[in-house]
Amino acid sequence: MQCVRKIVCLGDSLTYGYPYGLEASWVNYVSRNSSFELVNAGVNGNTFEDMVGRYEGDVRRHRPDAVVILGGTNDAHCSEISCDQAIYCLGKIIVSALKDGIRPVVATPIPVADDDAVNAKLQRIVSDARRLSEELRLSLLDFAAPFYNEQGAIREELYIDGVHPNRDGYEVMGKTALNFFLHYFQR
Repeated sequence: MQCVRKIVCLGDSLTYGYPYGLEASWVNYVSRNSSFELVNAGVNGNTFEDMVGRYEGDVRRHRPDAVVILGGTNDAHCSEISCDQAIYCLGKIIVSALKDGIRPVVATPIPVADDDAVNAKLQRIVSDARRLSEELRLSLLDFAAPFYNEQGAIREELYIDGVHPNRDGYEVMGKTALNFFLHYFQR
């Protein structure tokens, strides 16, 4: 029998399950289909900087085994936030988790299907987050990959508005996360 692992999912609307709510989220999918104890700490509209401010109350107080950090989409939409600022804040969350003995998992956000300029900025943030994960030897939960088809085009049928997944999209994210965690905790 698998022991229960507690995972806090720190993020934005892609973690929360917008526009449907918590029940449609990928976090809820994993909870329903596993023995993992997940905490949905997704807040609509949050940037990495917002998540830094929520770390104490939304992550540390739960004393999880791991924290999934999913962000970057709102940072990419905000012209006042540079890619470097976003990655700096992601790094602060990672350092806090490591100091607290919590295993950080960096998650890649899904691509933006309705704005090429925003998606280009998001892909730079994702690339920098991947590089940071590699440098720190952290695991990476890749939500983006299943949102592209074999030809490399964005699978727009998984979106409700070009930014947020529809219910099928959240299920794809849930299956991706569940598969990741089943392997992650075997290490």
